[in-house]
Amino acid sequence: MSGLRPDLASARAVVFDLDGTLADTFDDLAASINRVRAARGLVALPVAEVRRHVGRGARNLVRRTFDRVTDDEVEAVRREFMEDYEAHLLDATRLYPGVVETLRALSGLPLAILSNKPEAAARAVAAGLGIARYFRAVRGGDTFAAAKPDPRTVRETLAPFAVPASEALIVGDSDVDVATARAAGCRVVVVRTGMWETVIDPPDAWVDDLREIAFQGG
Repeated sequence: MSGLRPDLASARAVVFDLDGTLADTFDDLAASINRVRAARGLVALPVAEVRRHVGRGARNLVRRTFDRVTDDEVEAVRREFMEDYEAHLLDATRLYPGVVETLRALSGLPLAILSNKPEAAARAVAAGLGIARYFRAVRGGDTFAAAKPDPRTVRETLAPFAVPASEALIVGDSDVDVATARAAGCRVVVVRTGMWETVIDPPDAWVDDLREIAFQGG
């Protein structure tokens, strides 16, 4: 038995987003952005404003949250941000309710994390939150030549499992995850945590809690 609820049980692998899906990472991301902003004489941004720009990689996050950064400065600011974030990525970050129960229920399937945060940071978050053992692969925005929503990220993540994208399920929280699934030919479930308000293209299913993905009861 796969552990997936009946209408999703045809999936042979499940690929999870990280930020906003498995873990609430936004306070730590915003704190790091704001420390780098402060060092540059910029006022702090609300967490909600930073959150709006999470999900498309660190470089995009920097471009969107530093109003005075030039194109030539983006890489230097990105490095400053990542150095700070890697030192603080578990200060306030927490798993969403039901994550561990869901991963246990799905443990008979190949599970992967596919995030647009750098792979080293994604691995550190997963390890620090005690969920790394559930995943056969953790991939980040710098793992492949492209990042989500490019379908190659899904196909290359699934390749070691010998599972085609058409037989996999993506679980995410944002428009990026839906676009990734559509491009790759996967089914997609969106959990109403994180950035679910950004989703315009309807997913195959919505859930309020990850435990809704797995069978409930016997």
